[in-house]
Amino acid sequence: MNRRISSSPRAGFTMVEAMITLAILGMVGSMAILTITDGNSSFGTTNSSADLEARVRRGLDRVAAEILTAGDGQLNPDPTGNFGSSDMLFRQAVGLTGTSIDWSNQHRLAFEYDTNEIDDGVDNDGDGLVDEGNLVLTRNDGLANEMRVTLVRGVAEFFEGELSNGLDDNGNGVIDEAGFNIHRAGDVLNIRLTVQNSLGQNVVLTRTLQTSTRLRN
Repeated sequence: MNRRISSSPRAGFTMVEAMITLAILGMVGSMAILTITDGNSSFGTTNSSADLEARVRRGLDRVAAEILTAGDGQLNPDPTGNFGSSDMLFRQAVGLTGTSIDWSNQHRLAFEYDTNEIDDGVDNDGDGLVDEGNLVLTRNDGLANEMRVTLVRGVAEFFEGELSNGLDDNGNGVIDEAGFNIHRAGDVLNIRLTVQNSLGQNVVLTRTLQTSTRLRN
């Protein structure tokens, strides 16, 4: 007697089941890739943020060190009042002659618009930042031995939270201050700095810090 062995209806995947399984596996794989990509993006953003903050801190520390020996009466303009200054000449104490302080040549700390960038509300140089500048130290300003050093790049045109409208938008006591600003209150110089970095795709990181130092007599 011949026996016919029939296949079970559940012996293996049907074509429909196989297609559904492949689709599910594809979705899971895509989600995993997206998760990895997002993680890498977050890691990159965190690193960029830390690097930016380090740049701001180094810039502030350098400015504070430069004006640490500046004397009362050796600042031009004297950054008092409601505006402070983003372009200041100063002299440093370099020694004593008898009881008189010897002062250095004039040096300058200033916000300067970046190369190929102008004050027009447009990203002229295509780097993702608008009207940004640099914090520049100029030693022996205007003399034959003048020397310029860029301390920080990517300085914002205005301090964080500030607009060009004649008001103290961020409530720090200074009006329309630039991304780099020195403001004097009594014998204390408050140094403020906002720096930006473009990550592309219209994403801009901003870091703002401030410090202070006391003027010498």
